[in-house]
Amino acid sequence: MPDSEIMTHIPITVGAASTAVLPANGNRKYLLLENISGENIDFKFGEAAVLNEGIRLYAYGGKYELSRKRAGETGYMNPGAINAICVSGGMTLLVTEGT
Repeated sequence: MPDSEIMTHIPITVGAASTAVLPANGNRKYLLLENISGENIDFKFGEAAVLNEGIRLYAYGGKYELSRKRAGETGYMNPGAINAICVSGGMTLLVTEGT
């Protein structure tokens, strides 16, 4: 895990329409999205989420993790806003963001 000073953990209820998960954050150093629901969740950075497009988190534990390297090293981190969608709505996405 990177040298993050603040870790924020929040559950997000994802709807059947594009749902805001996190706003853009240029200070983001770590990101973990975990689908704890019984339905797939699709998400995109920087634009509205669309079913069957973007990045898919499979039901019951699908995960997506990004981190910058340790201090003094380079690494990619997408600072964009994150939006998600699922078929029926009401599914839970666990979000951890480090800044």
